[in-house]
Amino acid sequence: MILLLTRPAAQSARFATQVRARFGDRFRIVIAPVLDIVERPAACVLTQDATWEGVGALAFTSENAVAVFARHAVERRFPAYCVGARTAEAARGIGLEALQGPGEARGLVRLIARHPPEGRLLHLGGVHLARDLVADLADLGIAAAHLAVYDQQPRPLTDEARTCLSGPAPVLVPMFSPRSARLLAPELSRARAELRLAAISPAVAEAGQVQSGARMEVAPTPDADAMLDLIQRLSERG
Repeated sequence: MILLLTRPAAQSARFATQVRARFGDRFRIVIAPVLDIVERPAACVLTQDATWEGVGALAFTSENAVAVFARHAVERRFPAYCVGARTAEAARGIGLEALQGPGEARGLVRLIARHPPEGRLLHLGGVHLARDLVADLADLGIAAAHLAVYDQQPRPLTDEARTCLSGPAPVLVPMFSPRSARLLAPELSRARAELRLAAISPAVAEAGQVQSGARMEVAPTPDADAMLDLIQRLSERG
């Protein structure tokens, strides 16, 4: 069975390591990112004192934003609301006090509402968002602003990946974000291979709807361990 990993290159490589640690050589792993993470020129404002006037806390919905913050911002005094474990780990790794959410944006909003910041919240994220965090917080009376510090630029699927999708072997595809799922959906809809799709959340499953014959299941929690469990279940079903 082929395991097709389409996250950005660094995240795909890391997940491939986790797959091999758990499953050995059960899968032929093909890495074919459909997105590149590219820092935006707007990130330079993180070096400017004016950017931080009135800011009392940060919010991160991806570790990519933490990496951009680390490259530009010297100040580490802000508490950081982080969407999940991986992002929180990255934030702590650069010296921030991280509050960890449950792995998805809606749960992060609830966390912020339970522990509101002192001052304005600055959400550092990408151009393409799965959820409008600022609007959700505004509905709760919490002042926030979003700064897109990186872009998620599409890239074409590799020839190797397309060959896999047209071949006789079953292809298991983990999907980790609505944007990557939407980019991948046309390719999957044209696939002739048997598809088994593992979505990290209902939002990803909705974005990644493809051919009617594809088997789609959603992880019970939005984290890597749950995705590995789901991959195991999908791979063992005939």
